[in-house]
Amino acid sequence: AAIEAKRAGAKSVLLVEKQSCLGKKLSQTGNGRANYTNLSMNANAYRSIHPEYIPSFLKYFDSRDALEYFKALGIYPKFRGDYVYPYSDQAKSMVQCLENALHNLGVEICLQHRVEAISWTEHEGFFIKGKKLVQKGGVESSSQKDKDSDSALVFGNKEKKKKKEKNKKEKVEWEEKEFSLQGRKLLIATGGLAMEALGASGEGYEIAKNLSHTVSNLFPSLVPIYTKEDYVKLWAGVRVDVRAGLYKEQDLIFQDEGELQCTDYGISGIIVFQMSRLVHRLLQDKAKFSLELSFLPKFEEAEAKNYFLKRKELLEREKGDAFLLGLFPEKLSQVLYERTAFPLKQKIQDISDQKILELCQLCLHFPFLPERIGDFQRAQCTAGGVNLSEIFIPDFQSKKNPDLYFAGEILDVDGICGGYNLHFAFGSGILAGRAMGKKNAKEMHLMKEDFITGAMKLGHTEEKAN
Repeated sequence: AAIEAKRAGAKSVLLVEKQSCLGKKLSQTGNGRANYTNLSMNANAYRSIHPEYIPSFLKYFDSRDALEYFKALGIYPKFRGDYVYPYSDQAKSMVQCLENALHNLGVEICLQHRVEAISWTEHEGFFIKGKKLVQKGGVESSSQKDKDSDSALVFGNKEKKKKKEKNKKEKVEWEEKEFSLQGRKLLIATGGLAMEALGASGEGYEIAKNLSHTVSNLFPSLVPIYTKEDYVKLWAGVRVDVRAGLYKEQDLIFQDEGELQCTDYGISGIIVFQMSRLVHRLLQDKAKFSLELSFLPKFEEAEAKNYFLKRKELLEREKGDAFLLGLFPEKLSQVLYERTAFPLKQKIQDISDQKILELCQLCLHFPFLPERIGDFQRAQCTAGGVNLSEIFIPDFQSKKNPDLYFAGEILDVDGICGGYNLHFAFGSGILAGRAMGKKNAKEMHLMKEDFITGAMKLGHTEEKAN
């Protein structure tokens, strides 16, 4: 947003960041690889109380726009199916390219500045108060006002290493001091509540409320699912391909295939993240629902039953504990055996077809009983946020205050896995920044008389200047 505001013509742009560096969360996203968009970009990949606004956003910023934008910054794309990553496979390279653009455009950056309150008046604009971290003695911790610290921040590994070595020898003491800022336009892109370890704290929601905006119910999204069942202690650490089906009453409301991560608290992995939001809603509504896992995702029902009976013939001389050997990891087999009371010491030829088919049925329709979803510590993004009906799309301008803008996770938009959340964060920031940087009609009118006078002094006619 800061880059685009400056490019669009804003005379002065100030970026306020509470962390000691920019892009801390971005540098860790996607296991450090940053899946920043998806070639299969569509509105159905997003969730919101007002999903009808998403197509308008995608009309102005789709995956092609994302590819071209980052190519211009030096980020060449790498494709894994429809998923798009930096060619370097390093999220930090995106952070560095964005930092370089900020530096080259002359965007002023205040690091370790924690905003605590924002007020607004029509005549003076926004007034921001907060606390900044400074070295004792009055030296600010970080700012791009100083060219040397600039160079270290944007370009430097050597400079940073030298600074760290120096700090080891000389213990640096820090203290908080109050700061205040004033600005005509404001964009709030404080993120959500997910990943507190990387700085998420959700203060932006309270600021939005204080500026007359509505914030919908907040809850974790793209998270593991927990259960109270004891068997999960046995299968912890197993990774296996499954087909998952989520049913409300008798209606299938979600189905997908992928790798399941079995944990000592429940289940995790992309396939689980994709349905965690739905599971949360069903639990909140106390709805009647069921979640089934098929550990034989490539088998049809009749095909699987026939194969299990054939397997009985093939392994007739073996004992029961060898029946699933070669099909599933040992820990998962142990769970399946225990839940069907499968006769492990009995010869397979002596085990009834009914018991064999009972085991097959469990492999095809394993019932998983969700107790809750993971918390914000485990979440990849936040569901809920500032109500989209209070925002103009595609400018992401507040309908309540024409000088206020929002972008990213603070808004009531969250996507499924696959680059959709980063795409929305970048896209909303880019569009908001462009809108912020443009001169509005009121400002242009106030400047018109001065412009005409100046043009006439240079020898132009009033008609031409007008």
